[in-house]
Amino acid sequence: MQVKTFEAVDMKQALRLVRETLGPSAVIVSSRSLRKDAGLFGLLGRKVLEVTAAVEKSPKATPIEVPGSRTPNLDYKNLDHKKLGRTNLNRTKRDPSGAYQDIWAMKQAIDPVLDEVRSLREAVGSLEEQAGFHPSELRSDLGQIRTMLASMAGAGTLGADEQGAAAQRLFYFLMGRGLDEPLTRSLVQRVVAKVETGSLGDLDRLKLNLAAEMRADLSRAERGSPASRVQVFIGPTGVGKTTTIAKLAARAARSGEDDVLIITTDVHRVAAVEQMLRFGEMISVPVEVALSPEELTRRIDAAEDKTCILVDTAGRNHRDSLAMRQLSPWLEAAGDAEAMLVLSAAMRPADSREIIDAYDELRWSRLIMTKLDETRVYGELYNCVVRSNRPLACICTGQSVPEHLESIDISGILRKVLHG
Repeated sequence: MQVKTFEAVDMKQALRLVRETLGPSAVIVSSRSLRKDAGLFGLLGRKVLEVTAAVEKSPKATPIEVPGSRTPNLDYKNLDHKKLGRTNLNRTKRDPSGAYQDIWAMKQAIDPVLDEVRSLREAVGSLEEQAGFHPSELRSDLGQIRTMLASMAGAGTLGADEQGAAAQRLFYFLMGRGLDEPLTRSLVQRVVAKVETGSLGDLDRLKLNLAAEMRADLSRAERGSPASRVQVFIGPTGVGKTTTIAKLAARAARSGEDDVLIITTDVHRVAAVEQMLRFGEMISVPVEVALSPEELTRRIDAAEDKTCILVDTAGRNHRDSLAMRQLSPWLEAAGDAEAMLVLSAAMRPADSREIIDAYDELRWSRLIMTKLDETRVYGELYNCVVRSNRPLACICTGQSVPEHLESIDISGILRKVLHG
C-alpha cells in the first residue's frame, strides 16, 4: 500500500492532487485543517488542508515462459484471490464519477473543522480567564443597566421635556461620579422637589441644590468627639489595614507622641506579623503580638503609659458568617476601644453596601477609605458615609508611609466626589 500526504487550499484541490498522483483508486485516509507558521495561540498564520491518501498496489504476477509462445501467462496459482476479490469489490462499489470518494473526503473534513472550533473556544476562554473577564458578570452588569434605564423611564421627574432632561443629565452626572443608584435617585428627586417649577430646566441651579442636599446627608454622620485612645481596625481582606495603621502610627509619632503602641492580632495571614514588625522598625514604634483575645486584654492593660494604641486584626470575608462571629471576641477584649472600619474606595457600590450591612452588627464608629489612588471616581466616599451613617476619619491616597494619609472634612468629600 502506498500512503502519501498532500497540502492544499481546499478539499477540491486536495482531491485533484490525490487523483493525479495516486490515481482514481486512492482512498482518503484522514484530513485536518492546520495553520503554517502559526503565531500567538496558533490563531495566526496560513491556513492549509492536510489530506492523507492511500492506494493499494496490485500484486505483480510472476510470468511463466511457455515454449513456442511469446505471450507471458499469469501464474494464477500464486495470486492472492482474496485481495484481488476485495480490490475488485471496492472498485465495483465506488461510483465511477468519484462520488463515493468525495463523500468520504467531506466526512473526513468535518472532524478537523469541529476540532478547530473547539480549539478557538478554548483559546478565547483562556484569554478571558487571564484578563479576568467573565461573561456572566457582563450579563449581570447589562441587566442592571437595563433595570436602571427602565426605572428612569418610569420616573415622573426624569421626563423627556426640557425640565426632565436637566434632571436626567444630573442623574447621569452623579452615576458617572460613582454614586450608588438608589442614593442618586433619592438625591435627584429631593433636588427637583425643592426647586421652583420654572427653574427645573436650569442644570446649574440643580447642581447648587444638589451640593446642599449632599452636605446635609454627610452632616448627619458627623461625630464631634475625638478619636479614642485605643483603636481597633477591622474590615475585609486586602483593603490595606496594616499599611493604614503604620501611617497613623507614624503620623502620631511625628506629632510628638512618643508613647504609641501597635498590637497585631493578624497571625493567620502569611508574613503579616513580619510586615508589621518591619513597619514598626521603620517608624520607630514598638509592635507587640496578641495570639488570643485574653492576651490582647492583658497587653492593653499593661500599656497604661501609652496614649495611642492601634490594634490590627485579620481581614474577614463579610460573607463568611463564622469568620464574622470570630471577630466579636477581639472587639470585646479591647474594652472601650473605638473600632474603625477600613474600606477601599475602588470597590463597587454593591460590594460596599454588602460589607457595611455585614459589619453593622459589630461595634464600630468611624470609616477609613483607602486606595483612592486606584480609582478616578470617588463616589464611594459619599456612598459609605451615608449608607453607614458614620463619619470619615481619614483617607489613604497611596502606599507610602506616612505620606499618603489625609484628614478630610465634608467640604473635602464634596470636592472629590463632584469634581475629582
